[in-house]
Parts: sequence; C-alpha cells; structure tokens
Amino acid sequence: MFSALSDGRINNALSLMAGHQRWVERNTGLTNDPHQDHYIQNPDGVLANNRHFIADTQMEYQPNGDGTTEGQAIHILGYLHAYLATNRTMYLDKAIWHWDAYVKYFYRGQSIPETPQRWICNWILNSKQPCLANYPVDPKEPTHGGFKCVPLEFRNGKAQIPHGAPFWGEWLDVVTYAHRGHMTWGAINASIQTIREDCEGKIDWQRVYDDFRLFEAKEPYNPMAWIDWASYLGYPSYTVNWGGDASRGQTLPFSWMVAWTNNKIGIGRGPDDQLWDGNIIETGIPDSEIGTIQLQDTTINGVYLVNYAVRLPVELGGYMFERNECWHNRPVHTPFLGGVGQLGNAADAEVWFIDACYMLWRITGEEHYKKALESVFYTAHEYTYIDALDRFFRQSTVSETPFTDGISYSFSYPELTKIEYSRDIDGYIVVKAGEASQHYLEQQSIWYRINRNSKLKVTYGGVDEGGKPIRFRPMLNLQAEKEDTGKENWWVGALPDSHAEHPVEYVIPLSKMCLLNNERTGEEYIVADKRAITDYGGCIPNAHFEADVLGDRDVMVVEAEFPDDDAGFIVGFWLQESQKAPLEQIVYRSDAEFDLRIVDDQKWRWYWMLPNTDGQWVTFTLDKTKMVLSGWQPDHPNDPSPSSPDFTTVNQVTILLENSSDKNKHFAYYCINDIPPLFDKDDGWTITFRGVIAGDQAWSAKVGDCCMIDYRLDSLNYCPGVIPFSNIYSDESPQINGWHGMPYPGYQWPMMYCIQRDNTYDLWLQNQIEFLFDSQEAYFKQVQEMGPGCAAYIWDRWDTHKYGPPDTWTTFHWGDGKPWAGYQPRAFMAAARAWYELTLRNKAVPEKLKRYVERWITWLVAFIKKSGGHTPNEFPTAPKPPVWVPDDFTGHMCGLWLAGACYSALAGSVVAELDHLIEAAAGELMDEYDITHIPGHPMNGCWSPALRLDSDNGMAFGFYSGEIFRGLSLYVIYRKHGAGYNMFSRAALSDANDASLGPISVAIP
Repeated sequence: MFSALSDGRINNALSLMAGHQRWVERNTGLTNDPHQDHYIQNPDGVLANNRHFIADTQMEYQPNGDGTTEGQAIHILGYLHAYLATNRTMYLDKAIWHWDAYVKYFYRGQSIPETPQRWICNWILNSKQPCLANYPVDPKEPTHGGFKCVPLEFRNGKAQIPHGAPFWGEWLDVVTYAHRGHMTWGAINASIQTIREDCEGKIDWQRVYDDFRLFEAKEPYNPMAWIDWASYLGYPSYTVNWGGDASRGQTLPFSWMVAWTNNKIGIGRGPDDQLWDGNIIETGIPDSEIGTIQLQDTTINGVYLVNYAVRLPVELGGYMFERNECWHNRPVHTPFLGGVGQLGNAADAEVWFIDACYMLWRITGEEHYKKALESVFYTAHEYTYIDALDRFFRQSTVSETPFTDGISYSFSYPELTKIEYSRDIDGYIVVKAGEASQHYLEQQSIWYRINRNSKLKVTYGGVDEGGKPIRFRPMLNLQAEKEDTGKENWWVGALPDSHAEHPVEYVIPLSKMCLLNNERTGEEYIVADKRAITDYGGCIPNAHFEADVLGDRDVMVVEAEFPDDDAGFIVGFWLQESQKAPLEQIVYRSDAEFDLRIVDDQKWRWYWMLPNTDGQWVTFTLDKTKMVLSGWQPDHPNDPSPSSPDFTTVNQVTILLENSSDKNKHFAYYCINDIPPLFDKDDGWTITFRGVIAGDQAWSAKVGDCCMIDYRLDSLNYCPGVIPFSNIYSDESPQINGWHGMPYPGYQWPMMYCIQRDNTYDLWLQNQIEFLFDSQEAYFKQVQEMGPGCAAYIWDRWDTHKYGPPDTWTTFHWGDGKPWAGYQPRAFMAAARAWYELTLRNKAVPEKLKRYVERWITWLVAFIKKSGGHTPNEFPTAPKPPVWVPDDFTGHMCGLWLAGACYSALAGSVVAELDHLIEAAAGELMDEYDITHIPGHPMNGCWSPALRLDSDNGMAFGFYSGEIFRGLSLYVIYRKHGAGYNMFSRAALSDANDASLGPISVAIP
C-alpha cells in the first residue's frame, strides 16, 4: 500500500520505540540518594515526573520525587498504543504493570468499586526515596500544615526564627510572608484580614511578643493547632474585621531566607529588582544563621506575624514519607493522615485514565477494567456538575471566616447589635447576638440556575439565652435573567423554630416558596407574623411553622388560645409601608365562632362573624355588606347607628370570641387579603440568598450548608459537559467543596462521552465540542490565526471575574499568567481521539468536531512549511502568534501533534497535505532522538531537554515517554493500515457495541 520510503519510516518508528523502551528499563531503579541516583521510574512501576535532581527545599521548587497521575496515565496509554501497533505482549504487560501501580499507589490501596461510584485517587505521590515532610503536619487539613502567625521581632526588616523546640528555626524549609492580621483559612499562604484596632484600642504588639516569649517555654505545645496569636493571648476575637476585600490585610514580602541546607535562597525580588524566586544566592551560611529571614522592606521594625514550615527530623517529631506514599506539594510538602476525602486527582489525568481503563477492557475483555472504568467515569463525570461546588453559606472545618463563598456579608436590626462569629469543632458557623435582634446573613454572587423542581437547603439550629426557640427565615431574590438589575424579587420560605443548639437540615421546594411583595399593591403580602401581633386578656398567640396549609403550602401561621371572651389579639398593619390595608379576605382555622373586628373611619366598631371551621383551613371573604355593628360603641354612646361601615383601609383588626360561653378555644390565621403566589417558573436565577435569624432575647445560632439542590445544570456556558480546572473533596462530607477556576480546552476529553451505548450524555459531548470549537473561533479573533484555541474561558462566576470580563475567552491563565504551551496539542489530540472513536462506532460525528480538528490540521501544515519543517513549541499570549523556538524541541508536544494527526487520518480526514504533517512530526521525533557519543551512557535512547553529559544528572521528564510512544504507535498503525482501520480489530472486544458503557447516574451532593 505504501512506498519503500514509508516502510523505512515505519521501521524507524518501531526502532525508536524499542530503543526508548530499553532506555526506560535502564532508567528504572531505586532512589536512595537523590543527588546520585537518577531514575525515570521505580521498581514498583511508578513513573517519576523528573529523572534529574531538582531541589532540596520547598523554597526552591516543587518536591524532587513527584510522581503524577498525569504522567502515569499517559505512560499506560503509550504502552497500550504500542501493543496495538506491534502486537508485542511486552508492551501490553508494561501497560498492565503501570496500571496496577496506578491503582495500588495513587488510590492508596482502595479496591476497585463493585458498582459505579466516586473513586478518589491522589494526583501526586513520592516516586523516589523516603524523605521528610514539612512540619508541623496538619492531620485534618493536610495543606494547612506549617507554622502560622508566629510573632517575631524585626529590626531593619530582618528576624530569625528561634532554634530548638517548639519553632525549630534551624530546620527552616519555606517561608511565605509576614503580616499583622488574621488568617482567613489555615494555609501558610492564606489571605489576611485586618484587625480592627478601633474596637478595643491599639494592639500592643510588644505585649504580643513578650507573651509569645513566655508561651514559647510552655509544654506541651501543639503546633498542629495553628492559632491567631492575638486571640490566643487574650485579645478579643471580634476585633477581626471580616468585611471582604476592603479589609484585606497587608502582607510583607520577603527577599531571602537561610534554609536548613545552609543556603541563602531568594524569594520574590532582590534589592537589584531581579527575580530571585527559588534561586540559591549564597552557600555555606553558618548554622547559627539558619532561620534568618529578610523582608524586602529593610525599614521595617517591630513585631510581625510570620508563616513558615520546616523539615524536622523524625527523632525530633518530624514525619518521613515512604516510597510511593501519596503527598501534596503546595503550599507545604505534606502527607495525608486522614481518609480518602483528603485526596484529589488532577481533572485532566482523571479523564485520560478513563481512556486507559477503556482500552485495557477492550483489549483484554477482563471485567475488573470495566468496573474500574465505570467508577473513574463516575468520578470525572461528577466534575461537570459545576454548581455542586457552591454554597451560599458553608459548614467548614477549614475556614475561620463565616463568609467563604462568593460575596457574602451580614447586618443586624437593631443596627448596633453586638454580633460575634466563630466556628465549632464540626465546622458550623456560630453566631452570637448580645440582645433581642434579627441578624441577616446574605450572599449575592452564588447564582444557581433553577426551575420549579429546584429546592433550597438550609441548615440551622440554636436557642436564646433562656433556652427558648429562635427563628430562621430563608429568602431568595430570584430573577428571570442572570443579572442583578437592582430590582429585588424576593421569595420566602418557612421553617420550624429551632428548639435545640444542634443544627437541623431542611429542604424547601421552591414550589413551596411564596412571593414576598404583592405586585398589585406594591407592598408585602400580609402573612402571619408575630411582629404584627399584640394580645390582651390572657390570649396566648404564637407563630409557628405548619405544613399543608390550604392543601399545598408550608408556611408560618399565628395561632392563639382564648381562655374566654375577655381575651383577644390584634393584627396590626404597621409592617406595611403605609401602615394600613384594605380588608378583602382572610385565611384562617378555628374550633369556634370568632369575630374579626375593626374600627371604621368614623370610629364605629364593626365585625364579621367568622364561622367555626372545625379545624380546617378556609378562605373567608370579608364582604362589607355582611358586617355587623358591635353592641359596644365607646366613641358613640348615644349616637344613631349607621347603616354601613365607612372605611377603605384600616390600621389593625382584632380577633375575639363570638360566644361568651366558649372557653379555651383556638384561632389561627395565615394571611389577610391576597394569597401569596407560589413559585412556578421553568427558569430563573438565585441572585441573592438571605437568611434572617431572630431571637426574642440574646441568642446563639449555628448555621451549616445553605445551598440549592436539584438546580439546572446549564447555569454556565458550555455546561453540563466541560471539565473544570479543579475539584476539591472533604474528608468529612460528600460534597465537592471549593473553588474550581477557569476551564481549559487542554483539559477536555470528549472521547469519555463517545463510549456509551445510548444518548444519555449527548448534551455533555455537544458542550465539550462547542467549548473546543469556540476556543478556536475566539483565538482567531484575537491572534488572526485559525487553528489553535484560546487558553481558557472566564466563566460568569464570582470566583473567576478577577481574571477578566465574564463569558470571554483569553490567551492568558489566571489574569496575566502565561499558559503552558503543552495544553494546545492536548486539545487537538483529544478532539481527534473523539472523532476516531465515533467513527469506529458508526456514530454521527458532529460537524463542529470535524471542523475543529481539520482547522488545526490546515494550520499545522502551514506552520510546518513556514518554520522549515518544525511543529510549534511555543504559544505566546495574544496578539503574538505561535512560533517554533530553535533548540527547544519539546518531545511530548511533538508526540501529541503526531498522535492527533494520525487519529484524524484514521478517522477519515481528507485535509490536503495531512500526510505532510504526519511525516514532519514523525521526522522531528526521529531527528531529535538522543544518542550520545558515549557508549552505554544512561541518556542514550531518550528525548532530553538537557543531556548534561558531564554528569549523571541528565534531564528527562516521565510524561514525555507516553506521549511519544502513543504518537509513534499511531504513526505505525496508520502507515501500515491506512484510513478507516480499527486498531481494536484484534482485541478481545473488537465490536464497539461489546465495549459500551450504559448510563451511569451521579449522586449530586
């Protein structure tokens, strides 16, 4: 089918694959001394991120022994493609060996679930020698390890962390900043809130330092329980200002520090304004100076709080990582001492592992790969339920502040009520009010998209200082569009009073929430409210929650017991803006006949006789023609009786018994005049949430998760379907919990939605494809080149607005950050992989998927011609176009360009000169294959950014191998068999229908 030249290139590709496998085998070994032992993987099948030695300290760079799910998943895929290209079982055995290592170590020994469910692994572990962790270790929140808020006295910007217990300055490994404030969460790099010195007078920082010196000598000391020193040493906790960005505290950056290695390490910028980050700027510093830290501002004097971590030897209480143990590498190098909820995978690695499990299942037919696939799919698919991350207010053992998500705040009535915030051991927000009051917790930027089937979840509890109940009134400002127009549209739910301190979770269907304001009158509906009630004569009115009023309403009602006809209660209309109201109807319930009495404009007393409803709710029309003139007329003792009442509105009504013979009777009412409508919309947005906590004397409340459930999944563009940047689990909750950032095209893997036997996930697939396609369109507008895609999309979410205008594409990451170039070929290859899978299954291929891939191909062909035969390796930010940087060949990128091009050709792409692109990419890999002039040199047979022939510390990155294996293997498959070939034709499950997943339902937290 192909020319002799093609046969020669096939043989070259096979030779490179075999040679590189020999390199991998030679570079497999046990690291004991990372300065001397340089391996790309260990004997347990765990791939290292880097063969070469990187750094000793956290201050210099990421930990030296990182092994990632990203590299491991790609490694497995590379070997699987090599097996399909060569039919050599050695490659399949290697894939299985690395897959087994992935499951054993990254999942920390968890067995494969029997049914589809969340299955959490960790994205990174220790692939090399046992080494010390940063100290102190936080067993509950691993990334919160380290020392926080340790007060040190600075002179000319310089201080030294004390040596010895408990602060171990002689083992200093990393330092973040100095500050005077309160940390909003427990990490050493957390943001800082100011301390409001106006509350209790100026903070005496010298006293803080003196008290610290006294405390320092006390034993035992628990450094894992990080503290705000100002609070711990007796300063009032309410001096913290929780008011958002306006009160963000000042952090003072460092210029350098002296580490346990006796090296002076640069931090930020030095005095010459050169970037010093992580550079060793001086060696051989005396032991006595270890722990010295220098601020950039050399004029600073006085006591400031400092955050840092050390590498403490085990014999002094430190922690030693085992080989293959899961860890986290930022902001501290830390182990996981809790449950699997402390773990978390990289989103891109998760979707690639879907493909690895799928291919192993197809190739071998073995059921355990299918079971693994189902749970990996479940876990990745769950990422796409974006709003599952959000809370109006959140139960959290991590955050100190009650205001964790979005833009949230509080206010009180009376305005000057003293409010104190804290959190209990379970992470509930604790709110204490010093007097009878209403306190408002409000959230204005968590915008769920909802419909009539959505529900509001509220979690609260508490009592007042006398042990009596407190109340919680949930409210939602719902709008038809995703924008805050300034015109509020409040809907109100009802909850039972709290009679105990422990919080209770309530779920309120939106279909049971009532409109607050009457559109006809412009004022609030007149519903039962104890604030509008006064009583006399021994009447005992109480407001309480009641379900199924008028058949379908869960509302607050006011109910009173009447011991005799001397008792009564008044419903005032003073909560209305006009403090008056007409009288049209009343919804009530009674076990006797009652009178509803008014005083008309001429001060005559009239009433309606309200029939006994036998305990049933009824709507009674207040017909003026049926009013009865009262016998008692204190304002008209001798005047002739009028024939009819004279009023339009009144300021109050009185409820009293009709018959003097009745004793201990009951009357309840729900509303007067119009009945508030219930929510019944197919679409809308939660613009504002408000929770009103109220008590009749000083009170204490606890608030947990408040959020929406059963919301719509399309609240953000390209959702559901797009894989977000981040996912964070909690060890104490099933919730996915936290910020998740900007979505990248390079994180998408539409193939995951191509392998189902039905159309359950068609919308998810469509949205991923739209996302990729639109990234390309936007890149063309910004750079005027049609092919590559923008680096990221800025969602219309509170947590991404700081990165740019919402609902826009950007060629930057995180504001002004330069994106990694490797994400571009990943997006191209992912789309081509999906096209090929759909083709194998005889499924319709979306036109935009084809166009996206073939635009890339056309652009890559033109680029190769322009660059003299090179594939792109650098993608500057707009408006600069992509370039080829000489002497910077990037093996993993070239492998991806080749794989994507071959997948496209196999799928049936007919773009002119596609073969030219394929041969150019394959040729680059062949040309850049490293064979040194030194026989037997350990770097012979790889693709290295820096061979470093004068040492054994040659650079090699683990994830290069899998990408190159995959690219060369697909090249061999395409060149041997041509377009349309099914690479699974000899697999155990050769028919695509035998390797299809059924629908997998995700339990939304």
